[in-house]
Amino acid sequence: MDAVFRKQLCAKVLRRNALGIRVARRWTRGFSITCSKGAKRKGNIPTTGRVPLDYKPKLRSLPSSPSPASSPATPRATSADKHRRIGLYGAVVVGTCLIGYVSYFAIVILRAPASTVPIDASAQADVSSRYDKTARTFDTSIDLTELSMGMPKKRRELVAEAHGDVLEVSIGTGRNLEYYDWNFKGYNGIGQPSRKDGIKKGKVRSFTAVDKSGEMLEIAHEKFSKMFPGILSVRWVIGDASEALPPPPKNPNERGGNLEGGKYDTIVQTMGLCSANDPVALLKNLANLVKEEDGRILLLEHGRGRWAWLNNVLDNSAKGHAEQHGCWWNRDIAEIVKKSGLEVVDGNTWHAGTTWRLELKKPKQKK
Repeated sequence: MDAVFRKQLCAKVLRRNALGIRVARRWTRGFSITCSKGAKRKGNIPTTGRVPLDYKPKLRSLPSSPSPASSPATPRATSADKHRRIGLYGAVVVGTCLIGYVSYFAIVILRAPASTVPIDASAQADVSSRYDKTARTFDTSIDLTELSMGMPKKRRELVAEAHGDVLEVSIGTGRNLEYYDWNFKGYNGIGQPSRKDGIKKGKVRSFTAVDKSGEMLEIAHEKFSKMFPGILSVRWVIGDASEALPPPPKNPNERGGNLEGGKYDTIVQTMGLCSANDPVALLKNLANLVKEEDGRILLLEHGRGRWAWLNNVLDNSAKGHAEQHGCWWNRDIAEIVKKSGLEVVDGNTWHAGTTWRLELKKPKQKK
């Protein structure tokens, strides 16, 4: 009985398995046919034996080229673009100017010095009359140059040493007037109580201004009148510093009345030897006007430098510079001072030896 039951049970299981296999085969075949039809509609052919996945990759579309008929809109320039262009244009301009300057400088250096350009003052033409024509524009023409070379500071330091009875020759337009320690009551605390020496006093007792150009001296006088309205004690003299000049005044508060046999405590000259017709005679005349041993002659000058190529540049351009500005900038300052017989107390040079600061004195004469 048990054997018959087992046989019937096994037969029933086999029939069910066979039926499941047939159903599975039909279902799979139907699914494959459905996928194949869908793939054909989409234009894709599925791989044989594999079920295709319903997956669409995202492709980045390339920008289409514009048609000739429609031109693209021009992009607007930003502020950064504008600044970049301005900087580029500025660099081009600066570069062009620099190349031109360097080229000109190289030509001047390499050019052989003209044999007709004199170095000694005795062979150079007197161009001092040029200052009468350029007096009104003189300050503006040299302000930037002097500022870039630090000349205002050098003028201030030189003039600060002036004291007593002061004579300034070749005063020009009065570019040193603001640097003197004046003794005018009410100016810079003069006449007021001081902790050190009671009543504060200025170092300059009297002041005499001399220049060969009347036009330049007039401008200096105008500057002084604006700085110190009502002060009339300063003397203004049109004259050549290489010729006879008046001694200090008897009274510092008066313009007349010379102190007979009197000598100056300080004589100042800045940028004057280059325009003097005879600079050696000028210094010898100043030696006769300053006190022996204690008096001082303070100079701030320009002339030949240390290097041969630089002197070559000065020589080649000396004539044109003299005709335009009224001074010969290729003179030998050291040689001029040596010929004058004055003793050098102190000195210094700047700008490759072309700018000179000198403190001179007249040595005491041996009896």
